[in-house]
Order: sequence, then C-alpha cells, then structure tokens
Amino acid sequence: MNWLFGVHVLSFTLAALACFGSIRRARQIDHLDTRRGLTGLLLSTGIWASANLGYLVVPSVPLKRACYILGLVAGLSAVGAWLYFAAVYTGRPPRNLPYRRLVVGVLLGLVLLKLTNPLHHLYFTAELTSSPFPHLAIEHGAIHWIAIGLAYALSFVGFFILLEHFQLSGTDTRPLTALVGLTALPVGFNIVGVFSPFLLAMTYEPIGVAAFALGVLFVYTDRFRTIHLAGEIDDPVIVLDQTDEIRDYNREARTLFPNLDGAIGDSLDATLPALSQEARSDTDRIQLGRNGETRYYRLVTNPFMAGETQTGRALVIADVTETEQYRQRLEQRTEQLEALNRVVRHDIRNDMDVILSWGDILKRDVDEEDEKTLKHVLRAADHTVELTKTAGDFVESLADEGRPELKPVALDERLLREVNTAREAYPDAQFDVPETIPSVTVQANEMLSSVFRNLLNNAVQHNQGDTPEITVTVEEQADSAIVRIADDGPGIPDHQRDDIFGKGEKGLDSEGTGIGLYLVQTLVGQFDGSVSVENNEPKGIVFVIELPKTSPHERAGG
Repeated sequence: MNWLFGVHVLSFTLAALACFGSIRRARQIDHLDTRRGLTGLLLSTGIWASANLGYLVVPSVPLKRACYILGLVAGLSAVGAWLYFAAVYTGRPPRNLPYRRLVVGVLLGLVLLKLTNPLHHLYFTAELTSSPFPHLAIEHGAIHWIAIGLAYALSFVGFFILLEHFQLSGTDTRPLTALVGLTALPVGFNIVGVFSPFLLAMTYEPIGVAAFALGVLFVYTDRFRTIHLAGEIDDPVIVLDQTDEIRDYNREARTLFPNLDGAIGDSLDATLPALSQEARSDTDRIQLGRNGETRYYRLVTNPFMAGETQTGRALVIADVTETEQYRQRLEQRTEQLEALNRVVRHDIRNDMDVILSWGDILKRDVDEEDEKTLKHVLRAADHTVELTKTAGDFVESLADEGRPELKPVALDERLLREVNTAREAYPDAQFDVPETIPSVTVQANEMLSSVFRNLLNNAVQHNQGDTPEITVTVEEQADSAIVRIADDGPGIPDHQRDDIFGKGEKGLDSEGTGIGLYLVQTLVGQFDGSVSVENNEPKGIVFVIELPKTSPHERAGG
C-alpha cells in the first residue's frame, strides 16, 4: 500500500475515533449549553473525518462522491456547532446573536448547493486519477472557495468572542491561541494540496478541528471551565489542580494577591500560605489587610469533576466586608441588649423591690393624708416593675436567633391567668370576662402571656377614669381565635393609628405607648397572627388579636 495513502487514511481515522470517543467525556460537562455545543462540535467533526475517510477507501466512484459531499455538509455543521459553543460559553444566547437568521440562511443555502452538486457541478468536479495514488481527484469551483472563506470568517468570529471573554476575565490567552493554531494548521495542507503531488486537493480541516475540540475538552477543567466561571462573576478566582498547584487565576485574584504574578505551576502553600491554610480549614471567612483597612472575604471552593474523580478546584474569594461588618454590629447590639436586660431585670427591679418593701412598712405609720401620696408612690413603683418585665420580654424577643419555636398553647388558661393578675394589680379597675371562653389552642409560646399582660395593663394605665372598665371577649373561627380587649378610655385619634404599635417611630421612640405595644406587635407577628385597633362605642378603643388555631387534640397547658 502506498505510504502516502496510509498516512491520509490513518490521519482521518484517528481524527474520527478521537472525536467519537470523546463525546462521552464531553457529556460530563456540568454546564448544559456548553455541553451541547462541544458535543455537537465533536459529533459533526467526527462525521466529517469519517466521510473523508470513506472518500479515500470506498471502492465505487458514486460512493466516493457521496462521502465527499457528506464531508462538506458535516464541515458546515461543525462551523455552526463551533459558533454555538463560542456563544454559549461566553454567555451570549445564540438566539440573541446579530444576523443570526442571515447566517443560518447562508449556511443552509450552501448545504443545498453541496447536495445538488451532481446536478450542476458548480461546487466541484471529480475524476479518477492514479497520482500520487489511485483516488477521485477533486477540482473545486469558485463557490467552494467562497464557502471556505465564509466558513473561516465565521470561525474567526467564534475565536474573537472567546478571546474577548478570556481577556475580560483577566486570563492568559496563549493557550487559546495555541488551540486555534492547531485548527488553522490544516489550512496550509489545503493550499499545499492544490500545488503539491504529495497531498490531495481535499479538506484537511477535520484533523485541526478534532485537535481543537480535544484540546478544549481535556483542558476544560484546567482553563476553559475556569474562564467560564470567572467570566460570570467579578470575584477573584484561583484554579488549583489535584495537588493544589496553581493552574490559573483571573485579574481580580492577581490584584488581591500580587504574589500570584508568575506563580502558575507553583503550590498554593508556597505562594499564599495563609490562604492555603484557610482553604484547608472549616472556616468560610478570611480576613485581609488592604490599603490600611481590614477587609473580609468569603471563601468558596468549587470542585472540578471528571466522572466521580476530582481533577481540581476553583477558589472563589468574594468580598463580604459590608455583610461581616453588619453582622458584627448586630452581634454587638445583641450583647448590649443582653447587658441592658440584666440591668433592667436585676438591678432596677431589685431597687424597686426595696422601695415597695419600705412602702409597705410605711403604710403602718402614715396618716390618712400621707397614705394617699404613698399609694401613688407604690403604684408608680409597681408600674416600674411591670416595665422591667416588659423590657426583658422585649429584649428576649429581639435576641432570639431565627424563627422562635412555637407550640400549641391553651388560649383560655393563659388569658384568664393574666386577667386575674391584672385584677390584683389594679383593684380599682373593672374587668368583664365571659363566664365561658372557647377552649381552643393557638400557635404561640410562653410569650403569649406578655401579649395579654401588656394589652391589659395598657388599657388601665391610659384610662383617666376613676374606675376603668375593661371588657375581654374571645371568638372562635374555623382557623383562628380572635381576642378583643376593649376599654372606655380616651381613645386614639385616627392620624395616630399607624404609630400606636411603633410603626412610625421605630417602636422605642413612639410617644405615649412605650415599648409595650411594639412588643405586642412583634410577638403576635412571630406567632403568624395579627393585631389591630378599632374604635369602641361609645368611647375608648378595642385591641383585636387574631391567632392561628392548632389541632384540637394538641391542647397544651397554660
């Protein structure tokens, strides 16, 4: 067998086998559109190389012609797959590409010309020849060279958008240029084939395209996947192989870590020992000094997998300074609230207990005129103690991390307990409660007592009458229970309704109501309930609390 014929056959055979054999690996790429594009490029190039192989080895002339035409069509398909790959890889949806319909129309027109070539012979003519070995010699027409020029122009567009993507992500473009060089190399073979007796006048591009596709596929985890990741985000990215050697990095990473410059091939531990130690630990936060200030970064590791084997990983370093500073402020605020809670609940309450104890002693020694004054003092002291309880509950509600744990709570028991406590605390007030309250359980927790206590106390404390009248009712509905606490006080003007729960004044600064009603709204919201205020007839207001019911068999104690 002629050695030159053997070289041609071997070259196209290897190109076809390499493309078809790599499709399985390409289908493991995690990015869907990139997977489709590269798989399509491998498949069309494999068909192209197989068709050229058939053109060389099949015995009959009609079959040789058919194989050659199939190769020409597959070649155009490879151009389309290449453009699709380049577009989706760089984040450009193919449907949004300019002149998309024109390009598709031109490609389909060229396919039609190739398929109908046996009728018009405008694309190529062919005849048997024996030099340099027996084969079907192809004489290309002008349309072929126009099509070749168009195909290379479109291929250059794909290369250009890839090159632009590499540059924008701050990455070395030399590997991409080398891969494209492999693709362009067969162009020289095409030209030599026209003038030299040692090469056939046929298309050798399948060999170059196969080399490019395989190059992309087998450096995908080391570079192409990295650039795809880095191109989608603005954060610093460092790519490591299985042994933690630095394989690549983007511009942002080089700016953040100047030691990366020229460090490709070096170990991360030697180049950036502090980062290497953090990457091996369980922490996801790192702290760095930059320009005289402390910055915080979140470290995310993205593994690169080939099947079930990890072939490398990308370290993404996201600047989370603002988030971390906000978290630290919240942590400091929580500590301050806890300190305030200890002061309010311990120090102030202890002092008020001392005042109340001495007041009880003084009751035995004061005359009738001073007794009235002492009564006001003791009531103010009782009110202060009540405020310490409310403040403590408020701090606890703010200090809870995440959603509080809820459980079934017996509404009637909890409500009656707080009504009885209010009766003892305010003997001059009148509390009207129905003899029978619906026996329902609601979704809440121990803090439900604070809701009722604050509303009952508020109804008395803001009532200027000699004998405040407080009316409590409970209504059971299909999915909820509604508690109404009505008073006969001065009421609330309509323009202040939005501020009564602290909505307009951030709660703590709202006039008149203090933190009690703000706490009520906060707690009821945690219970997935609602609280509102209505006018009472003929005077006063009604607080309406609606709480979600739980299953009857889940009734819990108060």
